[in-house]
Amino acid sequence: MTMIKYLSLFFFPVAILAEAAPGVVRVQLEQQQIRVEARFAREAEVALRMSQAHEVDREGHLLKCNWIWANGIAAARFPRFAERRDNAFCRFQLIDKPSGQPLGQARWIGNIELAARRTNAFPVARGIKGLQCIVDIDDALRLGIKQAALNVTLDQLVDWRAKSGTFSRQVDGATVCFHAGYVAHIDSQLKRLTEAGVVNSLIIYNRIPGARDGSPLVHPSSDLAKSPFRVGAFNLSTEEGVRTYRGAIEFLAERYSRPRAEHGLAKRFIIGNEIQSHWHWYNLGEMPQRQVVEEYHKALRLAHLAAHGIHPGIQLYISLDHHWSAQMGSNRLHGMPGRYFVETLNALVTAGGNFDWHVAFHPYPENLFNPRTWEDSTATDSFDTKKITFKNIQLLPAFLRQEQFLHEGKPRRVILSEQGFHSGDGPSGEQEQAAAYAYAYNRVRHIDGIDAFILHRHVDHPGEGGLRLGLKSQRGGGERAIYDVFRRADTDGWPEAFRFALPIIGVENWAETLPTGQSPAERPRARN
Repeated sequence: MTMIKYLSLFFFPVAILAEAAPGVVRVQLEQQQIRVEARFAREAEVALRMSQAHEVDREGHLLKCNWIWANGIAAARFPRFAERRDNAFCRFQLIDKPSGQPLGQARWIGNIELAARRTNAFPVARGIKGLQCIVDIDDALRLGIKQAALNVTLDQLVDWRAKSGTFSRQVDGATVCFHAGYVAHIDSQLKRLTEAGVVNSLIIYNRIPGARDGSPLVHPSSDLAKSPFRVGAFNLSTEEGVRTYRGAIEFLAERYSRPRAEHGLAKRFIIGNEIQSHWHWYNLGEMPQRQVVEEYHKALRLAHLAAHGIHPGIQLYISLDHHWSAQMGSNRLHGMPGRYFVETLNALVTAGGNFDWHVAFHPYPENLFNPRTWEDSTATDSFDTKKITFKNIQLLPAFLRQEQFLHEGKPRRVILSEQGFHSGDGPSGEQEQAAAYAYAYNRVRHIDGIDAFILHRHVDHPGEGGLRLGLKSQRGGGERAIYDVFRRADTDGWPEAFRFALPIIGVENWAETLPTGQSPAERPRARN
């Protein structure tokens, strides 16, 4: 105890010095003004640089500051709108005037919610059971889904060649147009699902073409020739790219959060897909790991500002695959461990002004062709596990409950937005697929902090490398054993529907499959 006391005395001055370090400490909206608060010595020669989202470090505009001091903090105010540009989407950096060196971290607006005019509540999901890649909404509703995830690709949504159209949005004096047919397609799904009480998530990502052709959607670092699945990063490296991206997020936020829900509601926006494996699903070419996270942080930050400036109830999610302390492949320029991504992103968000991002996770079995996820050897009961699958899925919300990841004292939420189980050949293959779903669903419904279990997919797709993940093999029929297990999972008939799975898993009762300390008698957890 004596040693601990002296250690506390030793570190106390260091903490004070860190707290007193010069830099911007807060950026806030105040009606039509932006208030920047900074800490620095009164006699110091400092300047304040405002940078637009596409501008890199040391680029931007030096502001003329009339600093007003109070309690050791200097504050200055600036117009929110200038030259038709909304400065709420800029970041602010204090710099040492003689050397031009930055002081502290650049910070972004911390209360964009003040600008929002909507306060209508989104519906709360009636359960965790969900489905994505729905090919027949009537069938999905007969299955009793409570949640759904829909893909929205910017290249199909944005009509970047048009100057006007049925659907458009003004962003910083420029017009961003949208394809009417694609908007109608999204409307038709969301409206029907919303009317049925389904809570909806949008998976927003960016397909890339074979040639740039002047598109503002294509990031200059995306490798158009070698990208495996032709899915690229959002282009936030040009002014037009930022306007286009922001316009798309604002359009979706405005249209699908209306109080009357005339086009349907979308409560969650998932920004990108499986970002830590960026070469495959968020292509930035060959890029160092930290730089990838920095690029993505900008996309997440702008989505937060754009969406919450319209409705603070929209939830923003990052997307991760099941790799945790390991990464997909060995090329460090193609990907990174999920844990590194989360920790680095959290540090960047905190430094620039914390906000409430959440995690959309994909806990597929370690081998996508083997549904027996309870046998996953790389899924261990440790934060250092190589992968997080359904065998150890409880680790993810536990990891996010650590103090450094909290936002306003609350942990990040988790949804399982894409995962499925392969059906092998013959009846035994179907039985193992169905058993895997029963095992996974029963575990997830007892774990606090997970708000959705959205199965991939409704019907098999020929473009998934031979995987047969569907509840059905074809649209008009072909129901597998998992179909009825899925249908009855959240009904009173679940014990009977799941019973077949116990000997396949190798247990006598469901209590043996639960995380340590959980009881099958507990009620399902409260969901967000």
